Amino acid sequence: MQVFVVEQGGRIEPFGVVTDDCPLGGGTFADARRAALRAAGLVAPDHKCPPSTTVTGPALVLADDVWVTRRALRAFVKATRRATRTVRLALPRSRLLALLAPLQDVDEGDDGAAIYGCAFVPVGVTIVAAQALSAGAPCLIPYREIHVDVPVPRALMGRSDPTTPWPLTSTVALRVRHWLHVLRASHVAPQVWLLDRATAAPLQSAWRAVTRWRPSSAARLAAWKRAFVFRGRNVVVHPNAVVEGSVLGDDVFIGPQAVVLQSVVGDGCRIEQRAHVAQSTLGPRTFVSLNSSMQACCTFADADACANNLQACVVGSGVGLTSFARALDTVLHDDGRPGGEVRVQDGGRLRGAGELPCGVAFGPGAFVGAGVTLAAGRAVPAGVRIVGGADGVVRRPDAAAGTWVVDAGGLAPLRRPRTGGAGDP
Repeated sequence: MQVFVVEQGGRIEPFGVVTDDCPLGGGTFADARRAALRAAGLVAPDHKCPPSTTVTGPALVLADDVWVTRRALRAFVKATRRATRTVRLALPRSRLLALLAPLQDVDEGDDGAAIYGCAFVPVGVTIVAAQALSAGAPCLIPYREIHVDVPVPRALMGRSDPTTPWPLTSTVALRVRHWLHVLRASHVAPQVWLLDRATAAPLQSAWRAVTRWRPSSAARLAAWKRAFVFRGRNVVVHPNAVVEGSVLGDDVFIGPQAVVLQSVVGDGCRIEQRAHVAQSTLGPRTFVSLNSSMQACCTFADADACANNLQACVVGSGVGLTSFARALDTVLHDDGRPGGEVRVQDGGRLRGAGELPCGVAFGPGAFVGAGVTLAAGRAVPAGVRIVGGADGVVRRPDAAAGTWVVDAGGLAPLRRPRTGGAGDP
């Protein structure tokens, strides 16, 4: 079967690159597509084709801005074996679909299914690639997800329940046309990579599960998380570090007392002592300095993600974030209640980012200094450097013992309010 990857032409801002060059699970979306095609017994073409290309079946036609996981692609190829007309991959309505839907702008079936730019052209049918991706009939593939209750901060997210259901599955399709989708793909990439690695070696995975079985369900889950860690070559993990349910690339260093949870760490990454990385994907050679923390984030290659409390952010290549740079990931409702929907710029208009938290996108080469706070949903353009004002940085620390405040780069005495006591005028 021939494979056609159709160029869509869109670039993901503020990074200035096409979807193929954006990070995903320690590699790129292009790497993920090649791996998925290999798993389905297909070969990726050397070059992309324009939408006007004429395709004669049997052929698989893929838009280059659509990510389809290995399990989803294999299921689609299997479902189309007896197809007599051009069909497109469709996923049924689900919890995962609802979480990933904002800004995707994909076609929707009558039953609420999402229809993606992944089409099969059967034998004897000739069609233009753009038409196959836009007019093919929907073909629902088998789908199953398991819901896990994840704790959430109720006061910050405006929820009445202390947990929210998170879907576990490796059958994923996602149109990536905005930096928000790069972020959302990084949320599900760790579980996809783990499930793919585990199912690729079923006997070894079964042995890991059996040998780590514990009578207590809590102890059993903790043991399984520690057991299912996949390491590349030349990986150094300090004995005092904690790594659970993660995929580590080659030449990775994890320092003492560092914590890495449910993450994908690319080749050459360095996570220093007491750093905390959770539910994130790190591009090659990402540097996470000591005491830094990141949750549900994604980095391009060669990023310095050295900030504290970084959540739901996309960090571009060559970005430098200092320890006390702040990126918010929540907003208020119009009536002032917390937990409002974050809005992002999309084609000159503001659109809702959905239910999940959404932080900040940092373009390549950006720098954010200490004391700078960025609003949720914003994108810092490439090469922009933001530093705190001079009044917030002590440049002349000469002072006697006492309590002082920063004043124009120097120090001024802290003026305490009067208490109204008997000795006051």
